[in-house]
Amino acid sequence: MRSTDHSNNNIIGHLFAVFPVMAWGTSFLVSKNLLAVLTPIQLMWLRFVIAYIALWIIHPVWYFQWRDELRFLAMAVAANTLYFYTENTALTLTQATNVSILVSTAPILSAILLSLSRKKEVLSRQQKTGYGVAFIGVVFVVLNGALVLHLRPAGDLLALASAMSWAVYNLFARNMLERFDSFLVSRKLMLYGIISAFPMVLAEGQKIQLSAIMNPEGIASLFYLGIICSAVCFVLWNSAIARIGTLKTNLYIYAVPLVTMLAGVLLQREKVTGMGLLGIALVVGGMVLSNLDKSYAVSMKIVPKGEVDR
Repeated sequence: MRSTDHSNNNIIGHLFAVFPVMAWGTSFLVSKNLLAVLTPIQLMWLRFVIAYIALWIIHPVWYFQWRDELRFLAMAVAANTLYFYTENTALTLTQATNVSILVSTAPILSAILLSLSRKKEVLSRQQKTGYGVAFIGVVFVVLNGALVLHLRPAGDLLALASAMSWAVYNLFARNMLERFDSFLVSRKLMLYGIISAFPMVLAEGQKIQLSAIMNPEGIASLFYLGIICSAVCFVLWNSAIARIGTLKTNLYIYAVPLVTMLAGVLLQREKVTGMGLLGIALVVGGMVLSNLDKSYAVSMKIVPKGEVDR
């Protein structure tokens, strides 16, 4: 019975990870229209505000302890403010292709940080192979036939910094999710995202043109990004980490470029080359290969046999 419960818990955890990937993969298309009237920093801040209000309505539980608040602040700066700022700034300094590929190193960087900091989650040889195969698939998906890459150090380093900030967030997340539910953790992330991003909004010195997006399409897009892509997705993502662990959850990051490409095909009639199709096969194959192997969880004394990534 216990084995069945654990299996069901794993399935639910994987399903929780799939939804954010689907939403984040389509968020680029939704953001495009809003960025015609809002700056990236303004859009980021508005997403945090909407997400925080939604999460407070859903889960109005008060909690405040200075020691934990500092951890929540560090998580928010890493996962929200720093991640979005470095990624968006990188897009202005280097090719979008470079940014997509470098940001996709986040799962690998997360695995490295976790292996260095805590021995509870360590990739096995088979999982390392799966991670590598999936990453190569991401490169093919992002390139999709365009074989030219131009190195631009400033933008490329910022994109890599974005991936590292996401990896740092995951380092904090697992510890905090062992103590708090995903609703509280996600709400704290949005609160400190609002606080830490607000000085950036002021420093930018541009008025937020709310009147320009006060139409059905603009409101729907803003609420989709704030409620679905921020509030709901972070709750589900954090729930997935709590259920199946950081390493397995972060593996789904590789599917974000895949979803973006497929959304472009379906909604904007973009073409998929043979390289793109190969990339899809490699991403899926690498993810399956990594999830088939469960030996790494029993390699540590802390984790009993039969338990995986917990």
